[in-house]
Amino acid sequence: MNFNHSAMKNSIITAMLGFILICPAFAQPGKGGGRGKDRGAIRERIKSERIAFITDRLSLTSEEAQRFWPVYNDLHEQMETIKKEQRTSRKSLDDKLAIMPDKDVEKAMSDDLNRQQQLLDLHRKGMTELSKIIPPKKVAMLLKAERDFKMELLRKMKDRGMPPPPPEEED
Repeated sequence: MNFNHSAMKNSIITAMLGFILICPAFAQPGKGGGRGKDRGAIRERIKSERIAFITDRLSLTSEEAQRFWPVYNDLHEQMETIKKEQRTSRKSLDDKLAIMPDKDVEKAMSDDLNRQQQLLDLHRKGMTELSKIIPPKKVAMLLKAERDFKMELLRKMKDRGMPPPPPEEED
């Protein structure tokens, strides 16, 4: 029997990481847990599942994972902040568009384009930073893994009868 110890070690590390990260998400919520707490628990569970999914798909070694995740999480958080600002701004524009003067509409559209540029710049910076940590092929695999994770998450939500999240604008 031919064992690949490196692959076996990576599989064990991934399984342990997934178990350690996902178990707390299944803990029973405290009494009086409101909807906000439920959302927080769901977000943490999704984050844990994302970590396990991407770690597995990229076959990150423990050394790569230690360096990769802090950078990835920081970039992801920065991008989510910009996307949240963008959603809020777009909703506000949609709600007030009929009564806004043209000058304000132009400013809102310019601000939106600036946010899109910020996202693009951050994405480019992230790919450069991550390429210093993992091989470029794994960076390319990351992009596919993120798409696959999102599709898997949407499929699970649909299977559970949960409404899908509001559609995101393309970056």
